[in-house]
Parts: sequence; structure tokens; C-alpha cells
Amino acid sequence: MWNKLSIRAKLTLVTGAVLCVISLVSFFINIGNASTIFIIPDSVDVSNNGGENFFQLDMELAQETFRINCFYITVFCSIVGTVLMWYVSGKVLKPLNIFTNKIKDLDINKINKEISVVRSKDEVGQLQIAFNHMLKNIKESYQRQKSFSQNAAHELKTPVSAIKTNLEVLKMDDEPKIDDYKDFVSVVERQIEMMSSIVQGLRTLCSGEEINIEKICLKTVIDDILTDLKNDIVNKRQTINISINNDFYIQADKVLLKQAIFNLIHNAIRYSKADANIEIKLENNILSIKNFGVSIPEDDLEKIFDAFYCVDKSRSKKYGGSGLGLAITREIINKHKFHIGVNSQKDKFVEFRIDFNGE
Repeated sequence: MWNKLSIRAKLTLVTGAVLCVISLVSFFINIGNASTIFIIPDSVDVSNNGGENFFQLDMELAQETFRINCFYITVFCSIVGTVLMWYVSGKVLKPLNIFTNKIKDLDINKINKEISVVRSKDEVGQLQIAFNHMLKNIKESYQRQKSFSQNAAHELKTPVSAIKTNLEVLKMDDEPKIDDYKDFVSVVERQIEMMSSIVQGLRTLCSGEEINIEKICLKTVIDDILTDLKNDIVNKRQTINISINNDFYIQADKVLLKQAIFNLIHNAIRYSKADANIEIKLENNILSIKNFGVSIPEDDLEKIFDAFYCVDKSRSKKYGGSGLGLAITREIINKHKFHIGVNSQKDKFVEFRIDFNGE
């Protein structure tokens, strides 16, 4: 029962109890003191006058003595009460001090274990729960950042290694031909484009800039994207089926939203086979981009939005890409407070869904 009380309640109860004890002690001492002062000592000369007893009493001296005694008693009780409250409050706040010292010993290498020094359910117990939750978020964020940095370094190393390898091959030829130089330039151009794509993707993911919200027509945005990707669609003889009303408007950043949807449609075109059908439709404020004949393994569905994650590395090398497209898409969608999800059935389809109703 005591552990379920708040610190405020504990201190209130303890303080009230201490004050009650001090008041009672002071009361009984003062009563006893008053009785002692006004009892007639044996040394006092009591005279008898007409059957009545008389004695002389110095009232000023008696009152002064009573005030001095009360003052000393009050000071004594105050000191005792203060010392007692210091001791009691130290006992009550001891878990907080232990918790504080435990926090001071933490560093980045000690965030794997939760702090468990408080057993009560009061404010300190709730603080411990909240701190452990924050510690868990910090740990996950640190792991993601560490993994992201390692993957970024690896992905940037790949094009650099390709350029270096081709340069070494070119140097081995004492009399390289014009075609050799052209091939080398072509390799360098592709790898620089890859590095540029990775750097641009990293900037987008790490950007903390505010989004520019405006009213935009979704159909217009998708038409612009399909115009940009027209050559890819024609070359693969793919069919795009669109079912979106012209009067559907949303509040969003036009540039960022276009980039997010572009990544999804571009992936649908890139990873679909020739002569494949791609379906783009809007129902109940949910945009669906669905390509048929391909699939994503169920175990990979939750990971495909991670930066640099690749379902099939051989396929990634074949079709290209920086591995940041879906990570950027999710970041943009989250910035708008929308929701993105993916569904897939083996060898049948892959469907990405953007819910404009929000999370």
C-alpha cells in the first residue's frame, strides 16, 4: 500500500505525523511547565488574615520565566522536528538518489540493460519506467544510425572500387586504344551517377526541413510521373491501368509527394517483366500501386523500407538503384502523417498502398 502512494502523499503523511507528535509534546510540556510555575513553593511566606490565606507573587517574574521556558522548549522541538524530517525525507527519497547515481554511470556501451533499482509504483517508479522506455528508443536509434552509416560507407565504396579497378586495368595496357578510354569514361560516368544518387538520397533522409503544404491534385501528379517514365514503359511494352478521379485533392508537399510516388511507380516498372500490367488506383483515399507477375518474400516485407536493404542483390545489380528509394518514400510519407504499407503474394503481385487518411 505504501509503495503505491505518491511522493507528495508520503511527505504529507510523514510531515503531518511529525507535526502532531511535536505539537503534543510541546502541549504537555507547557502544561507541566505552567503547573510548576504557579504551584506555591514551601519557601513562600503565607499569612492568615481573617481566615483567608494570602501570599505575595511577582507576576512579571512568573510570566518572564514562563516565556523563556516556552521559547527554549519551542526551539528544542523545532530542532528535533527538523532533524527528524531530514532523516525521514532522506529515507523516502533514497530510491531517487540511487536511481540518479545509476543514471550517472550510463554510457553508450551500457544501454543494453534496463535500470531496475526502484520497486515502488510512485513517481520514482514511473520515472524509471519512462527512462527505460527512452533508453530503449535511444538504443534502437543508435543501432539504426550505426547500421545506416556502415551501409552508406559500403555502398559508396562499391562505385569507388569499380572506378579504381577499371583504372588499374587501363594502366596495364601500355598502348590503350580510344575505345578503352571510352569504356573507362562510361564506367566512371555510371559510378559517379550512382554516387550522386546515394548522396542525394542520404540528404533527403537526413533533411530536417519543414514541408511546404499546398492543395494538389493527385491525378496531375501521377500523370506527370508517367510522362517522365514514358520511355521506360514503352521500351518494356508495359500497360499502365489508372483509376483515379480528377477531382481528388490532398494537402501535401507537391515536390516531396511526387518523389515518393515516383519511387513506387518506377520500382513497379523496373522490376516488372516486359508486357506486364501495372495498376494504379484510388479507393477510399488509399492509393494502390500494384504490379503483377513478381513478388516479395514475406520475411522481407517489413525490411524493404530500410535504407540499403536489398531483397535480391543480383537483381539489384541488374536493374541498378541506390537502395534508398523506399526508405526515402517512407520518410516522406511519415512527414505528411500518412501511412504506407506493402502486400505481396508469391509469384502473383506486389502492392504498395498509401493511406491518405493518416496513421
